Amino acid sequence: MSAKAIDLKDVKAIIDWVNVTEDVQTFSLKFGDLELSVSRNAQATPPQPSLSAPPVSVAAPVPAPAIETPSAALVSGAASVATAELAADEVLIKAPMVGTFYAGPKPGAPNFVKTGDAVTAQTVLCIVEVMKLMNNIEAGVAGTVARIFVENEQPVEYGQPLMIIRKNG
Repeated sequence: MSAKAIDLKDVKAIIDWVNVTEDVQTFSLKFGDLELSVSRNAQATPPQPSLSAPPVSVAAPVPAPAIETPSAALVSGAASVATAELAADEVLIKAPMVGTFYAGPKPGAPNFVKTGDAVTAQTVLCIVEVMKLMNNIEAGVAGTVARIFVENEQPVEYGQPLMIIRKNG
């Protein structure tokens, strides 16, 4: 099955349309060997996609996941996590999308972070894969990983708690 090659002007027009349409938060398109995923995040600047020879995968990293900081917030989600109260200096990192949680960059590689590791706002904590698109989940705050709720290769739901980071100072 041969598909017509998509023109870069068409890709740019689609991305421009997504950027000006306020109702669209995430957009994914697969056309032949081209896979395009754009995610709007208020805390990040719009991603600039780059294309290379097929197969092409343009994925917008998710730099700042959903963060919850109220002192009386409840953590719910994974079966092993009943409920826990967040301290004032703790930040709950939630899954920004439904997908598969990966603790490391590839099978057999060390995990991005483990409990006790110091992180910066730009530190990649994990990957959430959605339809073969790998989305880096960054900390969004500087601190120390206090708790990890999810196991490698575990499916995650939107808003499911992934980790708690204890903020610095």
